[in-house]
Amino acid sequence: MGRCKKDSGPNPFIRIVFRYRIYFARIISPFLFTPASDDQGMNLNIRHPAVLLLLCIILFMLAHFMLSNGFIFDPDPHEFSSSEHYQMMIHSTEPLTNVTLYLPLPIKNGSPVAGSFYLTEEFFARENISVAFVRSPPGMDPDWTIPVNGSQPLYLKLTADRLYPNETHGTEFLFIHEERTPLDSPLEFQETVYPIGNQSLFLQKVKFSPESTEMIASKDPDLTKYHEVDVVPQHLMIYIDYSSSPSAVVNIASHVIVENSWKESWRTKDNHCSDGYSWFHTGEVHGWQESGGIYSAAGGDYPNLTSPVWQKVMARSISK
Repeated sequence: MGRCKKDSGPNPFIRIVFRYRIYFARIISPFLFTPASDDQGMNLNIRHPAVLLLLCIILFMLAHFMLSNGFIFDPDPHEFSSSEHYQMMIHSTEPLTNVTLYLPLPIKNGSPVAGSFYLTEEFFARENISVAFVRSPPGMDPDWTIPVNGSQPLYLKLTADRLYPNETHGTEFLFIHEERTPLDSPLEFQETVYPIGNQSLFLQKVKFSPESTEMIASKDPDLTKYHEVDVVPQHLMIYIDYSSSPSAVVNIASHVIVENSWKESWRTKDNHCSDGYSWFHTGEVHGWQESGGIYSAAGGDYPNLTSPVWQKVMARSISK
């Protein structure tokens, strides 16, 4: 049995304009035309030529925008890209003193990497704060890690006599890296179905047993769907040592997100994976802490590269 093509009908925007064309005309025409009679019968005179010209320009620009973004004539997948987002944040409602922190860093292939961005000590440098990368902090249990070939956990060590990470009352301690990379083909998408061993992850996980990623039925023959894996909460070990007042509220959080996306007509489709942790505490604390967080994989839509639509897309990218 044959299958109807996705682009067998007109664009929804065109259908709306066509269906309600009479109402558009009734609304707009009084502002542009006035009736005038002559021997030939009833004619229309242009009431506001400038308004008519402006309307034509707007319609032309709208049509150009829709054409250039593939809203009408390009229902096939296009504009492929991968994006990465990394963030680390420390926030406190009051000053902290005698601060020593060991915070997990994302690791890929044995290196501190967020997506494709290599993290360095200079990236985290701040005035009056000592920064270092450390493999084995004092008191770390070797079992506080997930097994990934060729990779070991890495910590960001921060020490300071006084730290007030607050954008209003002190110095903001926020590190963000975002990058979007245009791609020529869906074959260049980053791995988001099986991120363990393939993507940047925080390895300092305990009690970590994610479900297996399995393919599930898809209602769209051009897409592949997976059972999305979510570990909420996951648990990571971090070292926190500081003195403060009993009312000081401290939040330390970090995450890394990898996403692939493309466009089909006016829609954007994507798939993604993520890993992160967050820790809240009131008052001072000294020693190893178990933080919460979220790990996810195989979220969103994936191309079915065996379908005719995606075969055509790949053939087109190869011919470029």
